[in-house]
Amino acid sequence: MASEKMVVVEIDNSSVILAKERTSMCGKCPANMFCTGEKQTVRLQIDKAGFDLKIGDQVLVKTPAASGIKVAVLVYTIPTIVFVMSLILCLFLFSEIVSLAISLSVVAGYYSLLRLYDKKFRKKFRPEIIQVVRETQ
Repeated sequence: MASEKMVVVEIDNSSVILAKERTSMCGKCPANMFCTGEKQTVRLQIDKAGFDLKIGDQVLVKTPAASGIKVAVLVYTIPTIVFVMSLILCLFLFSEIVSLAISLSVVAGYYSLLRLYDKKFRKKFRPEIIQVVRETQ
C-alpha cells in the first residue's frame, strides 16, 4: 500500500475531491528545458471518512496496491485469447462474417462478466483518507 499527500479542492456532503500534481521523471530528463509537456493534476473523489475537512487541507491518502500485471491480463490478454480461440473454432462451423460476429459477442460477454466482478470487488481497492496533515510553523 502506498500513501500520498493530496489537497482538498472541493467538499460535498459525504465525499471530497482531492488534487495533486502528477509527478513524473521530467526533472531527470535531459530535454526537460525544451519539452512542451504541461503539468498534469490528478483529481480523486473519495469519502470523507468522518474527517472534518476544509478546502485547502492536506490529507494523507492510502491507495491499496493493485497488481498492474493482474489488471493487464484481465483486461487485455484474456479477451484477446478468448477472441482468437472463439474465432478459430467458429471458422470451422460458420462463415467468416458470422464467426466474427460470434467472437465479438463472446468478448462482449467476457467484458460484461468482468464488469460484474469489478463492481463486486471495487470497494477493496478504493483509496481512503487516513489522516489530516497539519503543517507545523
